[in-house]
Amino acid sequence: MNFEEFKNLAVNTRCTRRFKSKIEIPINDLKELVDLARISSSAKNMQPLKYIIVNNHPYKDKVFKSISWASYLSDWSGPKEDERPSAYIIVVSDKNIDGFDMIDAGIAMQTIMLGASAKGYNGCILASIDKAEYAKLFNLGNNLLPLFAVALGKSSENIKLVNVQNNDINYYRDEDDTHCVPKRTLDKVLLGCF
Repeated sequence: MNFEEFKNLAVNTRCTRRFKSKIEIPINDLKELVDLARISSSAKNMQPLKYIIVNNHPYKDKVFKSISWASYLSDWSGPKEDERPSAYIIVVSDKNIDGFDMIDAGIAMQTIMLGASAKGYNGCILASIDKAEYAKLFNLGNNLLPLFAVALGKSSENIKLVNVQNNDINYYRDEDDTHCVPKRTLDKVLLGCF
């Protein structure tokens, strides 16, 4: 893979919030995504993260009900029944292992998202989850804390990057119902070249 191919993968790896219905993700694909996260960089190589794959009912429904979707879209309450994700990967921190779990989680989830894109899937990293509900649902010990959920499936929405206007970074849907994601331009984030 050359740089342009990788850049294209990164540009097209966007969080989607509406998925095509009736798409099944094989368990092996989900395990391969977790394996990518497993071999990713870990601060101090402590590897405090664990994962739960969810791709069967009724667990998918219970995971879905404990998520708050797209807080910037005040007129949207989340995916409809036929727009729900096909599967989830729950990212869990093992508090018995010292480390920088939030740094590792960011690395792991971006790796999962890039891997999902390479496999033809889309995803959404979700922080607004009911951690206590997930701990109860999956019968996790006191040392295991759910941190995030990564929703996976095939996107049913158009997503495009746009430049930030008037310092407004809130994503929105335009008149064509395209999900627009404002990004600061390079000259606004690059402080210098020395």
